[in-house]
Formats: sequence, structure tokens, C-alpha cells
Amino acid sequence: MDFREALLSSFEDEENMILCNSILGMSDAEQIVADMNDFCRCHLNSSIHSCLHISFSVGASFGFELENGNQIFIKVHKPTSADTITAISKPYLTAVSSVQKSLAESGFPCPRVLLEPTELGAGIATVDEFAAPGELRDAHVPAIRAAIAQTLAQLIKSTEPYRDAPGFASGRFGASETLYPIPHNDLFNFNRTAKGAEWIDAIAVKAKNTVNRIKGRVVLGHLDWSLKHFRFSGNEVAMVYDWDSLKLEDELNVLGIAAATFTTTWDIPVKITPSQEESYAFVKEYEQFRGSAFTGEEWTKVSAATTYCLAYVARCEHALDQEGNNYEGSFRHALASMVGELYLDV
Repeated sequence: MDFREALLSSFEDEENMILCNSILGMSDAEQIVADMNDFCRCHLNSSIHSCLHISFSVGASFGFELENGNQIFIKVHKPTSADTITAISKPYLTAVSSVQKSLAESGFPCPRVLLEPTELGAGIATVDEFAAPGELRDAHVPAIRAAIAQTLAQLIKSTEPYRDAPGFASGRFGASETLYPIPHNDLFNFNRTAKGAEWIDAIAVKAKNTVNRIKGRVVLGHLDWSLKHFRFSGNEVAMVYDWDSLKLEDELNVLGIAAATFTTTWDIPVKITPSQEESYAFVKEYEQFRGSAFTGEEWTKVSAATTYCLAYVARCEHALDQEGNNYEGSFRHALASMVGELYLDV
């Protein structure tokens, strides 16, 4: 599809327009097309032939086929301060690209890096190959769930040599002075939408206190280990995306985030939340692939981290849907249906 046409089509969704303005500082389609073409000609020696993908969230993501036939994926990141959950800077993205490059070369299922992080307007662009092997699968299928857990354990082991490399940002899970961190993009305003969310906050307070009371070991882990970033070949993981989520974080928090969101995608028609039993099974499978058992206290922290993550996403949902029109199957629904005080209490 023509890039300009694809961009204008994406702007028919008002949320995309809001996010584009917040990330790129503008939503002028003509200027964005010109800037992207200039960038590709300067750094990749070819103009854009067609657009393969556009999405906006924490960053502005574009898949292109260039005139020379190469297929690339550009993500433009808005720099943010180190005390936010995104913590985007050029040194950080450079550290991520270095590890991602090494992982890809070792055979880990992630895209090859094509260009070091480079300024693009007011943002910083990362450029990878556009890699979409295999297919999308449902993580409610036990074999797919186990593959996602196994790949997370593999990642944690593979990144151990890079844990002390300069430039990496800390994930800051549970570190904010307020109950929740500043939301990850401009669509969510927790202060303006607090009414009706008191029950979510009450669950989050207890879970966060437990998260911060129990300490685990710091690892270099992926903090958005959700189905939307995966492709599969059969029951094996074929590709993992979103490597700007690679941060230093307590392993138990990394696992809790994954246990809360490993089923989450809007790309295929599946339930986005795991059941309590599925989250518990995911953690047990990770524990098996990890090769060493968690203590009772560590299990408590993983359960608290899972619950706190569910509460954060539930608050994001509430910010956009205060009337509860999209409640069925949501994170709010999962949290409200929870048996016990923490999500792994099964």
C-alpha cells in the first residue's frame, strides 16, 4: 500500500492521531512521508516503495518495502526520563540494539538489527529487518503457553552476560511514588478517571506493597512478554518483537508481568486475559525451564506482581471505558472475578 494512503487510513482512528502527535510531534502525513523517505535514502540507500505496517503505542512503528526490495521495520521512540516506565534514551536503545544483535546472531528468535539507533526528527529510530515468519497462535493452548514460558527462561539465561553492560534502563516496576507509574502513552489519564476505579486501586495497593517487600535477583528481561509480540512455527516460538521492552528488573516482576499478559493480543479473536489457573501453569512451566524452584516467598511476590500488573492494565482500560462497555473478557473482568487476594492463589 502507498505509505501516504496507509498513514491517512490509520489517522481515521482518532487514537492513532493522538499518539502520532505525542510521539512524532505532528500528524502531518505529507511531512511524515517526506521525513521517512529522507531517512531511508540517507541511512538505508533506498526510498520507500510501499507500506507493510503502521501502528502507534509507546512508539510509532512502520514496516516498509524499499525500492531496492529490502523489507524493514522502523520504530520511532520519544525520549523519556529515566524515572518513567519507558525510560527511552539513545544510550539505552543502543544497549538494547547491541544485545538484540547478539541474540539474533546466536539463533534466538528476534529480528536482525539493520541500523544503530539514529535520530529522526525529535525522536530516535531503531531499524530492524521486517521479519514475520510462521503464524499467530492462541496462548490459551497449553503447548503455546509452555513455549512462551520456555522462551522467557531462555532469554533470561541468554542475557545474563549483558546484565552489567552500560546504558540499560531499570524497569522500575512498583517503584513509582504514586500508586501507578505515569501511563505508557498519552491515551491514559488516571487522575481524571479515578471515579469508579477505587476497587482496582484497593487491589493494587496490597499487591504493590508485597511486590516492594520481597526482593529477587535483577535480570535483563523483556517487560512486555505478551502474545501480540510473538509468532510461531507449529508449537515453537518463531519470532519475538518489541525489544525496547528489554530492561533491568527483578526476575520475579518480569515473570509476574508475563503471567498477567502472555495471552494478550488484539490481532486474532482470542480472550486477552489468562485465567488464574493458566497464569499459575505459566509460572510453573517457567520454573521448570528455569531449572530451579522458587521459594514460597518468591511465589508470593510473583503472584503479587501478576496482580499489580493486572490492576495497572485494568486502570488503563477504565481510563478509556468508564462506562464498562467493553468489560466482558477484560482485565477488569479478570481482576473482579479473582479468587483470593492475589492472582496465583489457586
